[in-house]
Amino acid sequence: EAYQKGLDCILKCQIREKGTLTVWCQQHDNVTLKPTGARTFELASKASGESAEIVELLMKIDDPDKKIIDAVNSAVAWFKKVEIKGIRIKTIPAKEVIYKYHDAKDDKIVVEDASAPTIWTRYYELETDRPFFANRDGKAVYKLSEGSRELRTGYGWYGYSPAKVKNIEYPKWLERVANKNNQ
Repeated sequence: EAYQKGLDCILKCQIREKGTLTVWCQQHDNVTLKPTGARTFELASKASGESAEIVELLMKIDDPDKKIIDAVNSAVAWFKKVEIKGIRIKTIPAKEVIYKYHDAKDDKIVVEDASAPTIWTRYYELETDRPFFANRDGKAVYKLSEGSRELRTGYGWYGYSPAKVKNIEYPKWLERVANKNNQ
């Protein structure tokens, strides 16, 4: 019963915009279930990495109902919609700086690279799906270079986890679900 209530909560948290299911936020309000922020640089948004983990969980359900199937299909469609091609994150040497939460002996920059694998930013704006980053002042910025070096080097602003879902797990899941429905 508790497991089913947890699944129901996950499904209720999936962000719906203009009638279309998308993905999940990093944090949701515990009463309204709406996207909410946490630390000052973790703004209410759509979160690619956390959403990929949720989709992986939902795809492990043996006999998914229509709500689960719709949730998975919608999330994967969103991953495809917002994927970023042609860039990679490069770590470059930089003067050492000691921050409160970590030391940085390097910096990170975005470079163009046509052969780079598809990548996603950690956060996307609600309503627009515009990729963004943030600083400790709680304000969004739209280029990694506009973020503080402390957070560029100490926080995961880009990631690849939706690729595993989209390219490997999802096709297998689609086949499994289709086979179950044909039995």
